[in-house]
Amino acid sequence: MGDGSLSQEEIDALLMGAEDVGGTTEPFAASGLAGGATTAAGLSPAEAEILKDSFNEAVRVAGSQLSLFLENKSINIQCTSLDELPATSVGSQIAAGNVLVSLSLGSAKTLFSLPQDLAKRIARHMMGEPSEPLELNDAHLSTISEFINNLCSSLSNSLSGRFGENLTPTAPETKRFSSPADIPPFSENQVYRLQYNITIEGYPASRLSQYIDMSPMVRWGKGLSAGKNQARSAPLNLDFGGTPAAGVAAGPRGIPFTPVTFPSFQQSGVPSNLPPNLELLLDVQMVLTVELGRTKKYVKEILGLGEGSIIELDKLAGEPVDLLVNGKLIAKGEVVVIDENFGVRVTDIIGPAERLAKMSGG
Repeated sequence: MGDGSLSQEEIDALLMGAEDVGGTTEPFAASGLAGGATTAAGLSPAEAEILKDSFNEAVRVAGSQLSLFLENKSINIQCTSLDELPATSVGSQIAAGNVLVSLSLGSAKTLFSLPQDLAKRIARHMMGEPSEPLELNDAHLSTISEFINNLCSSLSNSLSGRFGENLTPTAPETKRFSSPADIPPFSENQVYRLQYNITIEGYPASRLSQYIDMSPMVRWGKGLSAGKNQARSAPLNLDFGGTPAAGVAAGPRGIPFTPVTFPSFQQSGVPSNLPPNLELLLDVQMVLTVELGRTKKYVKEILGLGEGSIIELDKLAGEPVDLLVNGKLIAKGEVVVIDENFGVRVTDIIGPAERLAKMSGG
């Protein structure tokens, strides 16, 4: 514009800003999409907010799990913002000396940027050193790579079922950032940036940034929004009385509705009334086990296990876990978090015929 004022596009570009340099010690304010603007193919502000909330919930769970790797120091992670930016501008958002960790979550390429102060804290406590290293060496970078790998494994477990995709992380690659040439190529021209406040017990807050390809983020955000809107618009049919006619009930004021019917939890072949003698066993305790997965290892591999060792199981991230009673499979479910405890939501009951077949098969 010729009058010296800024256009809306220029204002939006200024609002996006650049990532703070490593060593920032002040907490960061939560924010949504920068300027509230997206491209035509991007996320709407409402979709972006739903997606940000999903990542926020996932990283909170990850924080409690990652404390085990940092000498049990509590870790609080909060997703504060989600914005869209050109992939070519990522290099200008990152401070020199930051640690870059690149990998893929399923088919989505992603890049993490850690400021030096955060990287040194993580390296110190994962390696059990008495103080933060003055300079990060290859051993420190390998340790940070393992930290981000565990963070992504937790994100995969939390988000795979929610997004309906396999988000198993690939092996991470780690390097120090010195110039935009160090940024690995993304698959698309646009990316989304998630920014997190991360606070390790005994230290001030720092910032962790994550960059992800645009298309999967748009797919996940729109899928979550569609599911929420569908649940919101689904009719709630309540029977307030009235005279039903031809399968349709009429409630007060003549409003027609279809009464809700719920599936019976009674399994076929199981009597509705328990035999009297069975009541004697109702207070007998049985061992209920939740099995995440299994694997086989040679003795030499088992003897080589130590703190921080990773064991790969025979189940993919997002698959249901098995519920066993006295070692016998009875149901499948998904892992949930109840306050600070893990729990299991039952998603599938193994039928009597299938249970008997498994029992007879040993």
